[in-house]
Amino acid sequence: MSLAWPMVRHRFAAFAGTFIAIAFGVAVVAGATTVYLSSQPQAPARYDQAPVLVRSPSIGDNEDGLPEYESWSATEAATLAERLGAVKGVRDAVADPAFYVQRVSDGHAVGDPEASRIDGHTWSSAALGGYRLMTGVAPEHDGEVAVAGMAPGDELSVITSAGTATWRVTGTTDGPGFYVADQSAARMSAGVRVIGLTVTGDPAQIAEAARSVVGAHGAVLTGSTRDKLEPEEITRVRWLGAQLLIVMVALGVFVTVFVVASTCALTAAQRRREIGLLRSVGATPGQVQRLMYAEVAVVAVLGGLVGVSLGALTAPLLAGPLVDTGLEPTGFTVHAQPLALAGAFLLGLAVALLGVAVVARRASRTPALDALREAAGERRSMTLLRWIAGIGATAGGVALLATLPSMPIGVRSTAGLGGAMLLLTGAAFLSPVVIVPLVRVVTWPWRRAATGMLVREGTLVAVRRVASTAAPVLLTVGFTVLLTGTVATISKVEGLDEKAKIPAATVLAPDGTPGLSAAAVEAQRGTARLSTRVLVAAGGTVAGHDAAGITGRRGLTLDRDTARKLHASAGTALRIRMTDGTESTIKVTAVKADAGADLVLPWETVRRHDPGALADYAVLDGPPVGAAGARAMSAQDYVQEGLDDENQLIDLFLVVMIGLGVGYTGLAIANTLLMATSARRPEFQALRLAGATTGQVLRVTTVEALVSVAVGTALGAVVAAISLNGVRAAVAAELHRAVEIVVPWSSAVTVTVACALVAVAATATPVLRRR
Repeated sequence: MSLAWPMVRHRFAAFAGTFIAIAFGVAVVAGATTVYLSSQPQAPARYDQAPVLVRSPSIGDNEDGLPEYESWSATEAATLAERLGAVKGVRDAVADPAFYVQRVSDGHAVGDPEASRIDGHTWSSAALGGYRLMTGVAPEHDGEVAVAGMAPGDELSVITSAGTATWRVTGTTDGPGFYVADQSAARMSAGVRVIGLTVTGDPAQIAEAARSVVGAHGAVLTGSTRDKLEPEEITRVRWLGAQLLIVMVALGVFVTVFVVASTCALTAAQRRREIGLLRSVGATPGQVQRLMYAEVAVVAVLGGLVGVSLGALTAPLLAGPLVDTGLEPTGFTVHAQPLALAGAFLLGLAVALLGVAVVARRASRTPALDALREAAGERRSMTLLRWIAGIGATAGGVALLATLPSMPIGVRSTAGLGGAMLLLTGAAFLSPVVIVPLVRVVTWPWRRAATGMLVREGTLVAVRRVASTAAPVLLTVGFTVLLTGTVATISKVEGLDEKAKIPAATVLAPDGTPGLSAAAVEAQRGTARLSTRVLVAAGGTVAGHDAAGITGRRGLTLDRDTARKLHASAGTALRIRMTDGTESTIKVTAVKADAGADLVLPWETVRRHDPGALADYAVLDGPPVGAAGARAMSAQDYVQEGLDDENQLIDLFLVVMIGLGVGYTGLAIANTLLMATSARRPEFQALRLAGATTGQVLRVTTVEALVSVAVGTALGAVVAAISLNGVRAAVAAELHRAVEIVVPWSSAVTVTVACALVAVAATATPVLRRR
């Protein structure tokens, strides 16, 4: 270590790429993990004064990995609350049925549509959050409400699942939400899932006593376990944000290893004479390895400190954009996370040492005389390890793409993407093999011109340098084309399928609301569907299923796949627990290949058992009737609007992934070419002595850089085209229809031009600096 610091200080320019890569990578990891740890589930603020909460029973996780709960019926909840209220130390036990309500202003719904699904509560539940009346009295009758920001006697226009209404404000509260009389809330909500306990004694002892009362009919939560009651809508938002943060961390780690490894490899190649001298004066391979490890450790510590500081400073700035894009809930803030910063620093050090591991081992085992002899030129661009890694990755990718037709349909798309990534990795390892013939082809027309001859011969004798530049371009262009092409291809097919599901007609769609109210639908002529969730008991198990209430339908219709899972057919009686907690046995009347939902019930049945259900849309048979929270539009526009909203989120992920990839690629290209061009100073001096001007030298280096970018682009495009065809075949088999590849020309051209500009600037800088 005593020798490492002077070496780094003396040759810091050679370690600049490693320093920047580690600093950038640590900053990304530190910032992303700080945001991730700050975005943890939290119990709703309306339960702040209820240290003990009782949740309805869970039957396990649903298909999205989120807990699936039963609901208590109003009677069950009232009975259980009465029993819990008798527990010693419990001041009050209050059921909290939530329902949809949204304010209406100038005929339009305002506020957050998703948050409004659970904005309505009973007045008695206000005590769970410690909310009080500032003025007025509590609501006691239908059509009365206590709300913040309005005075008693004011009229409030709202929209609920039943339709629009005008409520009279009876009291002003100091907390958010709409609070109505208990009996009014019971009619507008679908069952109860939470009972809150306000207490006068020790919450832990009261929770233990409550468990003996609840038994298997629920779960008692206290302390940090109360955070499990975060609303599912907010949990889904946090999950989306977490996926983006995980992608950022994974890319940051992967590409940092790649940049550090390539930088250290080039540095080792340029220091072969120096390493040879160390070996000739008695340095052992172990000492050479320790020196290289120590040098990189010094750079990693410096880069890590800078990266941690950048991550800590930028993490709070990400809160606003994440909330604006719907990846974090409203009110989200970032808090200091010392563990995230410490972990990112240690990860940066480990990644740096991992990146130099193979390079140090290979450099240390080079005999002293060979190192001195080969210092002036390259003899071998492909090592045994590179051959093995390249052939192995390529074979794995080819095998995955070749076996796609025999794989289960559900995993073909994922396997196709995995095969594509293996092919890209294999092409990066094997690029020196194809560089020589590609360079000969590209430079053939200019082989007799002075510049063309210098470029041709210079690149042919420096294959490793060309490969070091082409590899990051190959990965970035291939990665960009593959990702954007796959998303564009699938989005186009899904768009066609979604549009085909809705006839070419006028539809009534939600306007600033999470769905259509019953009044808005019933005022129209046409067909509408309500979305709800039911629990079905079959084969000794209970599972949740998506259900729809369709106007004009009779009986119970099952989707064919659902019928297969439930071992049901026409005439089978199913035991169904509805959203309001009531159970009934219903016979299956039909099974359809594409029923539109797992279970399809009559509209009236869903409305009766799920008063809070909202219609997704209504297909109109006549002219639309105006209604608050609804607007008429063509079915095609309605589907396209939904696809656009989904594509915006996908585009955000792509921008982050490609942006990080291009940023690291630019760093790798710039670092490689800056180091390589700086090391060619004697060559440029010889050219000037032979009569070459600075402009002519610049033309040579510029063309060499563009040739390297062109080689990387060509290889990346070929691999991406092969992979895209495999993904297309997998998607076609999965959807049972022909699929046309959508080539993202704009993305590919943009990334290629960016790589070319960075390459030209990186080669020109050392030449102009030393003219």
